[in-house]
Formats: sequence, C-alpha cells, structure tokens
Amino acid sequence: MSNIEYNEENLKKVSDIIKRNLSTDLLPRAWVDKNGRNLTFGHCHNAAGCLYKIFGSKSVTMYRGLDEQGIYHWWVVDINNKIIDLTAQQYTDFGKIPPYDKGEKAGLLGFEYKKRVLRLYERVMKEYEGEKGLIECIK
Repeated sequence: MSNIEYNEENLKKVSDIIKRNLSTDLLPRAWVDKNGRNLTFGHCHNAAGCLYKIFGSKSVTMYRGLDEQGIYHWWVVDINNKIIDLTAQQYTDFGKIPPYDKGEKAGLLGFEYKKRVLRLYERVMKEYEGEKGLIECIK
C-alpha cells in the first residue's frame, strides 16, 4: 500500500489522476463497447480498488452493490462515512442512482481484476509522484 496521507487535498489530486487514467485497456473485452457510450462504465472496481490501495484500509473501505441490471457497482466509503464514487456518472448521467442502498463491504477481486487495478495504481502513482516532484522544484 501507498503512504499517501488521506485528506481532502490528496483525495482531489488522486481522484483527478485516476479519472484521467481510466482507459479501455483496463476493461474486460465484453465491456469495451458499453464503455464507448458511457466512459466510466466498467471502471468502478478499478477506481475504487486504486483509491483503496493508495489510501489504505485505515482511511477507506471498499463497497459494492448490485444494480438493476444485475451488475456490481463499486465505490469506497471514507473514515467520515463519506461515499467516494469516481464512476457515479455511469448512473447519474442517465438519471439513475448508484446502488448505494444495496452496498456491502467488499475486498478487491482477484485474477485479471486485480491486475487491472495494479496497472491503474502504477500509472496514478507515477503521475502523482511526477506532480509532487514538479511542485518541489517550483518551491
């Protein structure tokens, strides 16, 4: 796990970097077409898993809930009980509400899902460290 301190500033920075790095190579093949019409579709486990890896279990907990299409949606809840859902747009852009009311604590999925989260994590940390280094140079 990373050692980035969990606070609003770091959450904003990391969240923005995660969103910029959500790409179709992180999706199962079957979901690429749906993602073309809805750019956050299929990335909820990747985004939530990445937040979890970066801030750790003392700061955030992963949740999932089954939506009306029978697909699990993933998000994290922080230590202040705040829902952090970087891919909520896959619902809200279509006038729907994510299945928070059906949420249950969950852990990272294994196999290919875990590999995709790790790929995203590496991209995000590289960009985060690069931005941090740039800020240090400017000071």
